[in-house]
Amino acid sequence: MGGRSRPAMDSSGLPAEALATVARIEAMLNEARRVGDPGGADEAAFALRETERRYLPDTLSAYLDIPASQRDAASAEMLLGQLSLLERATAQRLSTLAAAHRDALAANGAFLGERFGPVESLPEAPPVVSSDAPSRALVARLFSQLEAAATEPARLVNVAAERFSALLPALTQVRRGFFGGPPRAVVIDVPRGDHVLRYALEEKSLGIQTSCTKIVRGIALRTERCDVGEWLRGLFDDVGAYVERDRAAREQLTSFFSR
Repeated sequence: MGGRSRPAMDSSGLPAEALATVARIEAMLNEARRVGDPGGADEAAFALRETERRYLPDTLSAYLDIPASQRDAASAEMLLGQLSLLERATAQRLSTLAAAHRDALAANGAFLGERFGPVESLPEAPPVVSSDAPSRALVARLFSQLEAAATEPARLVNVAAERFSALLPALTQVRRGFFGGPPRAVVIDVPRGDHVLRYALEEKSLGIQTSCTKIVRGIALRTERCDVGEWLRGLFDDVGAYVERDRAAREQLTSFFSR
């Protein structure tokens, strides 16, 4: 039989290519909805609102109102052409909206410059560790003394035991000899989603031994030994990620460094 072949259809009744185009249009409309209208882009903002409210739904309805058995390749081509027009128009209006926001940002900068003068004329702001200080900056301060002590085994274990047991006690175990005395080992358990990374630092007769063990549901799966530098870098990254996720740990560090 002659005639056009039927286009691939999704369970929604729309051709697969049409669904992809609709997804791109909706993503742009979501962006526009989040940023709002800054003023000076009235036509663009109106067109975006109407595309979401009327133009896109009406276009899809016009196609879906055709009985399913009669939606042939010609109908699909018309739908795709109209969606392509809407996609390009939406992108152009979103660009206009972005330009208006950039103009608003520039105008705000000009106002601040007039109000306070050029930035070069003002003194540098003093560094302050606040409650919303970046997690990495807090963790860097926690690690500052560790890096300085890395070449001295006994001192490194002492500093790690002191810093981590004071600042992250929920994660830290300090091990001493049978009769007490100075720390011999420090273990820091850092939660990572569904598992824990156990960072161990231990003083041995021949120097420092460092390792990292992956623990899942209390079972140690794999232990990797590494040099002190690698151990510190890995611990820094994982503690930084933990502090970023855990508000209580972040507040603990902030409170300590604000004294």
